[in-house]
Amino acid sequence: MHWAASILVGLLASSLSMPMCVALEPPDDGKLRVCIVESRGIYRKTPKFCPLLEAKSNIECVVGVDRLDCVRRIHKGTAHFGVLTSEDLVAARWASVEILVASELRSHEAHFEYEIVAVVNNQANIHSVHDLRGARFCHPGYGVGSHWTEVLANYFESALVSKTCNPELTVTEDRIASTARYFGPSCKAGPWVPDPKQDRILKSRYPSLCEMCYDPISCDQNDKHWGRRGALYCLSSGAGNVAWARLDDVRSHFGFIGVPAQGNPEEYSYLCPNGALQPLNVSQPCVWVAKPWPVVAARRTHAAQIQRLVTGLTHDEPDSWQNALLSLLETYHVFTVPLDNVISIDDYLDQATAFQSAYSFPECNPPRSIVFCTTSIIQHIKCSWLQEASQVYGVQPNIQCVRTTNVEHCLDDTKFKSTDVVMVDHDMRVKAQRDYNLVPLLYEFATDMHDRYATIALVHKDAGYSSFKDLRGARACLPSFEGAAHLSVQETIVNATGKVHSLHTYFHRDSCLWDPAKGRQCPLHYQGDEGALRCLAEGAHVAFLSSDVYKKYVSGNLTSDWVARGNHKAFRVLCPYGGIERRSNFEYCYLHWTTRGHLMTHNSSLMRHHEIYNSLRDMDQLFGRKYKSETRPFTLFGVFDKRNNVLFRDTTDGLLGLQELHRDNAKRVMEQIYDRYAKTQYYKNLEENSAATSSVYCLLMLFSVLCTLWRTA
Repeated sequence: MHWAASILVGLLASSLSMPMCVALEPPDDGKLRVCIVESRGIYRKTPKFCPLLEAKSNIECVVGVDRLDCVRRIHKGTAHFGVLTSEDLVAARWASVEILVASELRSHEAHFEYEIVAVVNNQANIHSVHDLRGARFCHPGYGVGSHWTEVLANYFESALVSKTCNPELTVTEDRIASTARYFGPSCKAGPWVPDPKQDRILKSRYPSLCEMCYDPISCDQNDKHWGRRGALYCLSSGAGNVAWARLDDVRSHFGFIGVPAQGNPEEYSYLCPNGALQPLNVSQPCVWVAKPWPVVAARRTHAAQIQRLVTGLTHDEPDSWQNALLSLLETYHVFTVPLDNVISIDDYLDQATAFQSAYSFPECNPPRSIVFCTTSIIQHIKCSWLQEASQVYGVQPNIQCVRTTNVEHCLDDTKFKSTDVVMVDHDMRVKAQRDYNLVPLLYEFATDMHDRYATIALVHKDAGYSSFKDLRGARACLPSFEGAAHLSVQETIVNATGKVHSLHTYFHRDSCLWDPAKGRQCPLHYQGDEGALRCLAEGAHVAFLSSDVYKKYVSGNLTSDWVARGNHKAFRVLCPYGGIERRSNFEYCYLHWTTRGHLMTHNSSLMRHHEIYNSLRDMDQLFGRKYKSETRPFTLFGVFDKRNNVLFRDTTDGLLGLQELHRDNAKRVMEQIYDRYAKTQYYKNLEENSAATSSVYCLLMLFSVLCTLWRTA
């Protein structure tokens, strides 16, 4: 399988961050290292418990960015053990990471974290799985929570309903359509896809999957029949025939654990995978799939020692290292249960009914993978781990990672559809759109305006400029040609003067505009945002640059040599659109803003765009800032293997679509400017037309002079 091969490549490549391409055992100093991932929220347990642990034992803390970071650290030997979920174990097994399972972390005495069953109404004439066709299906729905992954949520349908692999439909719609054809009126509420508009379209196209919901029109997460208990209410009070639900919820709903029953248990039965029926009061219900507990997992060389170490850990003595270690290991789990022997990942996962089978359903052939183009080894490593994590959590279609030598090759490959997605920055956007016919699909959005690219106009504090019109003839400095600042300045001139001007004619001829075809050849140290600021400090009249560079300058965080040499001067921001806008929550007035990163794709079908868009948004929801699990499984935006800004920028808050971008409070987003420039290049055309008009005018004048001379001769 393509994703499996890519994962193995990524794992091997991950070791390249060390001097050799295989994971080596670090020197043994006699200490054990536990990899800890902090939980969500503001509470941090490592500052509280790690000093105590390290002072009273031979155990050191290693703080992992996320759980798969701990997998990599254990693989490399920089950590010896840590807490992993069953999904992490699947990822580690796919990546051929040799980890052994030592103990389970449980919150109750059951053998598994939870088990999932199918419950049928005895009046529905369902006596085997073959009778489910046309049945009224009650499902917990989408977006249920951190422990209800798409893989387990869709196991029932995956086992019963065959895919059509219709090339005219997205993978998600193909699955929805197949379910709608197989079952009768059903309820599967919640967001079917991340995009609300596409979600409404799909629900109007397949209304039978909302028909049994309490509010079939909305069919959302507020529905009474949505969620873990909602599916059972759909069954017992909504006239459903079959429900897919957790066993503990079934026992609670039908009054087997001391709470009032919400339905008569004698009217319902468990439907077994082999077609048999069992009464609800049976002691050992037939289970379709079970989810294993989180575990303490360790390197093979230390697994037995670590199992002995964690066995019997308690909170009895608050100042003990045992309490400190248990506090670091647990989230909501309260006690450790050692296995009889330390065992391999496969052996452990095989104990849970059908858990590994849930990951082995056949995919469509050829696969509909989203090919993500990377330009470095470290980008490819992260992309491969993202691919792995997404596969574990059921993202379909998943990404497939390829590596080229530079962004231009990625642009070319995406243009000819050998890859699907490439990330470009704000300065490469025009080139990607105009020269390679690519279109933006998602944007790396940041809440802080300084983490976006907001163009500001800087002039000397004592300069006499009061409006943008006053800048005509000024010596100007731009960071780049056809970048965000360039286009923003061009647009602002139009807005200020009511006319389209060439920058070469509007500004002084000694300006640094970086046009490769004309104009002054400026020193390379004037290039870029900091270079434009230096250009201003060393004699220019106005500089256009990103606000974040100026903020660093005024706060003293710009430490370049040219600043240290005494060139720290007083500047002010020129405001072409008035003062600071209140709703922007931004300290500077600015020309326009855009995002730092733009995810570009080929000009393909709308269906393919939807498919790519939804998969990448799913990854954002799973691994971005708003992840739902107690600890982060994988970090989409943040440090990766001690490197910054790998694949995505660390400061990104989410991947947004165009409509969401326009809903931001900050005015003057640059999307229309990019589109207009890339499609028409009217600034360039105007300049060419002006030059042509000037040439014609000169010829006419010359002809007129010759005629006059001829007449007087």
